[in-house]
Amino acid sequence: MKKNISLALSIIVFSAMAFTANAQQKSKVQLNLNYNYGLPMGSFKNDIISDGSARGFSGDLMFGINKKFAAGLSSGFQDFYQKYPRDVYTTGDHEVTSAVLSNSIQTVPLLAKGSYMPLGGTKSFIQPYVSLGAGISLVDFRQYLGEFGGSTSSGNFTAQGGAGIMIPFDKKGTSGFNIGATYNYVAYKKFGYGNLNSIAFQAGVHFPLK
Repeated sequence: MKKNISLALSIIVFSAMAFTANAQQKSKVQLNLNYNYGLPMGSFKNDIISDGSARGFSGDLMFGINKKFAAGLSSGFQDFYQKYPRDVYTTGDHEVTSAVLSNSIQTVPLLAKGSYMPLGGTKSFIQPYVSLGAGISLVDFRQYLGEFGGSTSSGNFTAQGGAGIMIPFDKKGTSGFNIGATYNYVAYKKFGYGNLNSIAFQAGVHFPLK
């Protein structure tokens, strides 16, 4: 249920951003939509989930400041899950139990974001970019040891850095492909776990809304 709520919230955010852009009749408004493959990093990978996640997407609504700089909003969804083989665990009351451990984490980032294209305004067909973002991630964490466990939801500070390239469909087009990656720092301090950092590899499309 909480996974569906997170997914619905992300869709609502995208819809609200697009509606706002159209309502304000902004020129030079661009929407980027990406498929994400997420890889846990650091303590996230070592202590909670080591498997990559092919269940993710992201989107940015960017307002062009000039031909090199843009600013806007970003959101998305990533679903991490792993079930470990049966093992012996020591619980909080020092009891030893043999059970299967499963961890499930869903993240929904809500970020303010800026991007810079060093070759913007030139005749370069391929446009590299770098980006920075900051905001919060809504995190739904479920952990079960056999039949016992529970879940918790929280909002956590998030910072993001990214890089990639944009390739237009044709030389004069304003729509095209995106290929890139982002590093996501999620400050998470619960149950003795550290930060939920990850790398997301992205592929998608971009197009103007007006």
